[in-house]
Amino acid sequence: MKRRILVLGVGAAVAVIVLLLLGQVGFPVPFVLAWMILAIAVVCACRQEFIEVGPVWPPEKPSRKTRGSEVSRMAWAINTRTGVAGHVVVRRVQSVLRRRLALRGLDLDDPTHHARIDALLGGGVRDALHGREVRSTDIEIVLDAIERIPNDTEETG
Repeated sequence: MKRRILVLGVGAAVAVIVLLLLGQVGFPVPFVLAWMILAIAVVCACRQEFIEVGPVWPPEKPSRKTRGSEVSRMAWAINTRTGVAGHVVVRRVQSVLRRRLALRGLDLDDPTHHARIDALLGGGVRDALHGREVRSTDIEIVLDAIERIPNDTEETG
């Protein structure tokens, strides 16, 4: 508000000075005053928005709220205080392990395959995901074991 008053005061002072100077040069005061009013009207008209800018047609489709990635949801599923992994993480790691074992013809739930799975992954890895409380360290052990399973492309390469 103070800035607006300052601008109006400076503008009025400049207008009076211009009016006095042009009056001293020989221009009639009503003529100079009329041109000043016209100049002020043009400046105000240029600043005014005569055409209302309304909503664009057709209206934009409402955007979907973005959801976090699966990785971030899984990260939040691990309790940082206790280190217990949530069921989302455990199921995801189990499904990855099942797929990697299925590529080698092994089934995690088949007791006849348990010896071969333990030989491939290491002792205790198979049981790490079946406890009542699966900890983040258990998840890390299983993920490390999954990474050690050679791919078919690694064996032939």
